[in-house]
Amino acid sequence: MQKVIAKVNLTALQNNAKAFKDLTKTRLFAVVKANAYGHGAETVTACLSHIADGFAVALIDEAIAIRAAACGKEILVFTPPLNEEEVYALAVNGFTATVPDLWTAKLIASVCQTHRLRLCVHLKINTGMNRYGMHLSMLGKVCKFLQNQPFIEVGGVYSHLYTCTSEVAKVQRALFIQAERIVKRRYSNAIAHLSATYGSLLGTEFAFDGVRIGLGLYGYLPTELAESEKSIADSLQLQRALTVETKVTATRKASYGGAGYGAPCMDKIENLSVLRVGYADGFLRDKRGGLLCEKDKSQALCMDACIVNGRQKRGKKITVLSDADKQATAADTISYEVLCAATRRAEFRYEYE
Repeated sequence: MQKVIAKVNLTALQNNAKAFKDLTKTRLFAVVKANAYGHGAETVTACLSHIADGFAVALIDEAIAIRAAACGKEILVFTPPLNEEEVYALAVNGFTATVPDLWTAKLIASVCQTHRLRLCVHLKINTGMNRYGMHLSMLGKVCKFLQNQPFIEVGGVYSHLYTCTSEVAKVQRALFIQAERIVKRRYSNAIAHLSATYGSLLGTEFAFDGVRIGLGLYGYLPTELAESEKSIADSLQLQRALTVETKVTATRKASYGGAGYGAPCMDKIENLSVLRVGYADGFLRDKRGGLLCEKDKSQALCMDACIVNGRQKRGKKITVLSDADKQATAADTISYEVLCAATRRAEFRYEYE
């Protein structure tokens, strides 16, 4: 009761996914990590299960949460396992593990041999992100080691573009092509995937055997696009899938000079309303402590409430998020962070339009 309401348009999600498939002409892995970027991972996965060729998450727990909804489609876990328990969980659940180095390869081989479990893996290559991934000099050693492991199947090889700059992306692509050749020489059926949302805008030469679409599924794109990339982006006609609403819970006359915690911030204001939304719900504060997504600058954001200028009807619905890009710009952050936070303790309502 009295949670903020996260309204998710499932038709928009499906249309966005189809748009990327039509654009890239290849497999689509729907990235549903971080609770599907705040949209609700299980329901999002279910509504895309007949469109996506596979799914990708960051954590094993996230994979378990969507396993039934994925309807048997492959689920790739980005974060490599650290111990026997995690390898076991990956294998018994039929997930696909990431192998970024020889240490991980030896760990999963040992665990799978001990428990007689089969596990599919995708090899992660470092082409410049420097987060996870092996250098080309190590790739041959890892492939040679895994070839002698009867319980391990190498199902793919992937990397990640680290900046929205086409010239840098071309350099990364050239490195990735070398990695693809090394892997497919030994594993001819392995799929190669380099591009996420940004890479999908760079042409089919960046599509390889699949793309991993995250932000774009939810109707957003990276902001640092060249003009040619913006033209392609516009052709996709993406739809924003998420709207967050709250209600006016109180209305009053201002008294004694303050509004919320801290120094007075409502000079010469007589009538106030209270919205049931706060930073505990995942909404960001501006430098004055106000709610960034509100147009009215006379406001104060507390943990569970927001005080705004003007008298409004108690119970009135107020939209507090419809454009994550605008809120991100105001907060000097990125839309990814806004989306992941804004439904932290929301009640979800799903609809098809």
